[in-house]
Amino acid sequence: MAVLVVSALSVVGTDEVTETKPFTVKDGAYAVVLDEAIVPYSGTSVTVEAENSEGTELFVGTANGVDTDSILDGVAQEQVSNVEFPNTLEHRYIPGDAEPEAAITDRDWWISKDSGEKVAKTFDLDADPQVLVISAANDGESLEGTTVSLKMRVEGVLALSLIGIALGIILAGFGAYFFLRWFNGRIRPEKKSTKARPGTRGSGPGSGSGGGTDTDATFADGTNTGRVQSSRLVKNPGGANAAPPRRQNARGRRSMRAVTAAALTSGLALSGCSALPVAQPHSPDITPYERTALRPGEAGDFMTGYTEALDKTLKDGGTDLEKIQGEPLIDHTRAQMQIAEKAKQKLRAPNFSEVVAGSPSFTEYPMWFYAFGTSKSDKKLTQVQLATRESAAADPIVRTASYIPTDQMPTLMADGNGSVKPGPEGFDKEMTTAADQVSTFLVDGKAGKGDADGLKEGGFKDFRDYLGDLRGKDSGFDKVDISCKPYEKLDFTSMTLSTEHGAIGMGEVRCTMTIEVPDDYSVDLGDTIEAVKTNDKEGNTVKVDTAHPYVLMKTGDQLSAVATDWNVLSSRIE
Repeated sequence: MAVLVVSALSVVGTDEVTETKPFTVKDGAYAVVLDEAIVPYSGTSVTVEAENSEGTELFVGTANGVDTDSILDGVAQEQVSNVEFPNTLEHRYIPGDAEPEAAITDRDWWISKDSGEKVAKTFDLDADPQVLVISAANDGESLEGTTVSLKMRVEGVLALSLIGIALGIILAGFGAYFFLRWFNGRIRPEKKSTKARPGTRGSGPGSGSGGGTDTDATFADGTNTGRVQSSRLVKNPGGANAAPPRRQNARGRRSMRAVTAAALTSGLALSGCSALPVAQPHSPDITPYERTALRPGEAGDFMTGYTEALDKTLKDGGTDLEKIQGEPLIDHTRAQMQIAEKAKQKLRAPNFSEVVAGSPSFTEYPMWFYAFGTSKSDKKLTQVQLATRESAAADPIVRTASYIPTDQMPTLMADGNGSVKPGPEGFDKEMTTAADQVSTFLVDGKAGKGDADGLKEGGFKDFRDYLGDLRGKDSGFDKVDISCKPYEKLDFTSMTLSTEHGAIGMGEVRCTMTIEVPDDYSVDLGDTIEAVKTNDKEGNTVKVDTAHPYVLMKTGDQLSAVATDWNVLSSRIE
């Protein structure tokens, strides 16, 4: 007991903290990485401390392992590979690039972060594990001269040690008591017999004052020697002459009860000072990290940041548009900017007041999510955006956007982690079929009974009306042909969400109109087509490319395609 107590106190001391020896980060390492899941303890917390002797400001942050693995993949780093308290902190250097694609300190996926010449981060070993990263806070600086150590709280060890000391003293008292009792009892002689023997004394040696006459005596050996047998110790025979049984010592029983009560009282009193349960060894269960694409509040932050960035880009003539938009949406926006400039109009991004977002969970990049935003200026329509994120070093970009009536906004069913399940099995095939149906309708204007609802409404109908005007007798054009096919550069079928009563997905169809003009006519298709013209070639054939984004919703067994508008992308003369 004493050895255990002394050993425990030598490890943790009286402040109940055990720590590892600090190690110096290897020159050339961009970051120090610690997966919290590898610390083999539970029931306590661990603090990671880092200090730089060169005056370099340090950065420490925690994030999901999916994000840190993505941005630090192939980057030189120092990884903590094993932790055993006290003293043991194994680490290994992994060579690689001097720095990642983008500075990590300003990434939006950090769960917590801090900076300073000396930084510390405490994490709970019973909470969901994250990955802790230490790096230089400023670009162009390194971790040279940085030392890292770990400390673990072991509350309750001091109190338990005191209990151990008390128990040791009590056990030692018990041992001494029983030893002395045994020692004294083993050398105590038995009681002697005091029974008198009949007979007279003679005049020989040993005779005493008798009746004045000599009398013969019979001795135990049957001889008459005239002598008295000398006294000797004899065993007391059993039977009527046996000694009565000894009663237990009442005083000893009272002492035993007092000692036991004192031991229990001391143990209970001291245990009240301990914080139980204390740190316990724990075999880490290291599983692949899974990241929820959007944590609570991120949807609103994303859409607010997106609209602000879009407004700034529109004012700057499209500068850095590729940082917030990707294909196919970026084609729409560039064309709209050209048309607005031709018409001397200003474009503005919508200001969303209500935002909802949903996405499944992921174990790797690229990631994606749907965002739904309603503007105060037009509460009847809700914009649906599909955004993707290629890596942790890249920002989310909006790939497509379209509107649906607000009263048709589906309810997303999220689990406890905020994740929404992908669309049900078979919905991807229904999306492919619906895309073909949209393409066919835009060409011939016919919708079969088995086609998705909504083809004869909204943006689909508007385009067919526009095409009808071009083909009218008053237009003067000799011929107007059209070909359409689904957009193929983005796999819409792999990005769907389940809803309360079905599923939701998005799609787009691209069309090309071929317009032939009589030789004696000049080509004039209006400012819209003129604004997006890509050449000045002479000819009597005009080709116009258009885009038709839509939202596909499934409710029960019914499919509906919703489009509120369509876009002219470019025109050219052949």
